[in-house]
Amino acid sequence: MEENNKFALYFYAYAGALGLVLLIVTIIKYYETVEFSSSYLLPFFGFILTFSYINYLESRAGISKKIIWIKSISSIIMLLLISKVLFY
Repeated sequence: MEENNKFALYFYAYAGALGLVLLIVTIIKYYETVEFSSSYLLPFFGFILTFSYINYLESRAGISKKIIWIKSISSIIMLLLISKVLFY
């Protein structure tokens, strides 16, 4: 039972990271199609705050630092790959 709970915890952690990556790609695509405005940094600050809060919650849930770092690095790699496919 405990192993199943850990799997679910890791699954939702990676699903949350993928959701944040898709959110930032959507924000970038939106600013690409809309004119430049003075409030373009607001969604990026929101993304940074949300990402840091999710990392805090994962550490409180008992996910090891190693897994959190692996998830963060894989999120950055996913963002770069998705951005490369969509924008170049």
